[in-house]
Amino acid sequence: MKNALRSFGAAILISITIPSCTEQKETEVSKVKGYQIDVKIANTSMDSAFLFELGENGWNLKQSVAGDSGKFHFEGNIEGANYIAIGDKKRNYAIRLMANNSAISITGDFEKPGEELITGSSVHDELLATKDSMSVFSNYMDELITKHHAAEDMDDTVTMSAIETEFYLYEELKDKWLREWVKNNPKSYVAQFYLINPLSYQLSTEELRIYFDEIDASVNNSLMYATLSNKLATLEQSAVGQIAPDFTMNDTLDKPITLSGQFGNYLLLDFWASWCGPCRMENPHMVEIYNKYHGQGYDVLGVSLDRDRDKWLAAIKKDQLTWNHVTDLGFWNNAAAKLYLSLIHI
Repeated sequence: MKNALRSFGAAILISITIPSCTEQKETEVSKVKGYQIDVKIANTSMDSAFLFELGENGWNLKQSVAGDSGKFHFEGNIEGANYIAIGDKKRNYAIRLMANNSAISITGDFEKPGEELITGSSVHDELLATKDSMSVFSNYMDELITKHHAAEDMDDTVTMSAIETEFYLYEELKDKWLREWVKNNPKSYVAQFYLINPLSYQLSTEELRIYFDEIDASVNNSLMYATLSNKLATLEQSAVGQIAPDFTMNDTLDKPITLSGQFGNYLLLDFWASWCGPCRMENPHMVEIYNKYHGQGYDVLGVSLDRDRDKWLAAIKKDQLTWNHVTDLGFWNNAAAKLYLSLIHI
């Protein structure tokens, strides 16, 4: 997503770096009063489990229960449907699923995370069906990332460039498929989930508003809907033509830099991180553009979502990013990112 902003007499850009259609089907919501979730996880001595739900600030603790050797039972209520996670308190082991008010069964193996069998949730079945449809793109994109890392280790810039071109092609095809699916499923809670992530990071604020306004009234009772509404409010305050929200953050020398005090007529506000593969793949092009236009008043301010200072500094040096950089090492809670992006980490 790239937005042009009016701020402090200068033009500011924002950068963040990652069809077939299905028949419209209204999401089925079980008649069961509340949810009942039975969990059986083998090869663990866990005697307590925690249920988190996706909200405006990411994962929020909703419920905790005692259990015995990986066996747990949760009961409660979800308005409409929501994306939840069940696991230990720090989510080192976590089962993620779409849930509604139904009788849900989860079986798995602590030593095989991500391979759990989840039954009873119609919205989770719908989520899995869309992921399966997109796997033709996702699986190949994962292969390309692996190949890109290998080429980078060999300093093979020709191969890296070719891989990047192919990666962005498949990324575009995947995004197009997903946008079409969301557009054609306004009564789907799963569509709301995809609007939160990843589409809210790919669409312009104006495009996101259009998708949001087309959500059917029959499914606007969910926490995801409220989260989207609040996210849009944040994005619209930094939309094209608005005064860019100001912030101050420390640079690589631990000296404060204020956005409104930056030089140049055109400023790119680049949100990235050392651990973000697509961001790092894009950096050579960022350097090329910076070197070409810096003398004409173009500048960049890198805002990192890192939490490890040493890795942040090493990435700046390795990728030869010679412009100013700031971070508060807040990871997904980076203060500047919250002003512009309303990040929700899943």
